[in-house]
Amino acid sequence: VEGELRYNMVGDALVGIIHKKPKEGGISAVGGTGSIYTYYGPEEEKFKNLTTNFLEKDLALIMPALGLAAEPVPMWWTTDFILASPEGTPAAEEKWIVGEFNCSCVGMSRCLAAYCQDDTPNASVKDISEEDMTEAMKYGDLMGTKAKDILDKAKA
Repeated sequence: VEGELRYNMVGDALVGIIHKKPKEGGISAVGGTGSIYTYYGPEEEKFKNLTTNFLEKDLALIMPALGLAAEPVPMWWTTDFILASPEGTPAAEEKWIVGEFNCSCVGMSRCLAAYCQDDTPNASVKDISEEDMTEAMKYGDLMGTKAKDILDKAKA
């Protein structure tokens, strides 16, 4: 996989995977550089090994490793993975490196159509496709559910 995989998380739930590939001849997959984004659901088969290892083995180790064992993982955050294995490595044997954890400035890629730019100075929420708006609403609904669960546990 060229580029990187961004795992979009709501608490401990994977809600989507974005394959961010640099534009032809580019070296960065950062937004605004012409990179190509391909969206996958959380159960995408081609990333099953990485997803299973991350969610079932690694996720529980993150907050303790940061000295925050008593805290939940952030409500809306991302993890960017970069493939470290040589081309041709079977998926079950691939090794991935975390390039970034982000919980301070997480965008919602499904809403990029509402982002004003030089060529779209009047962009608005009305420019978001029905499909993307539906997905973004699912994220918001899940965040509300997760937040309520955290607050209920704190009261108990």
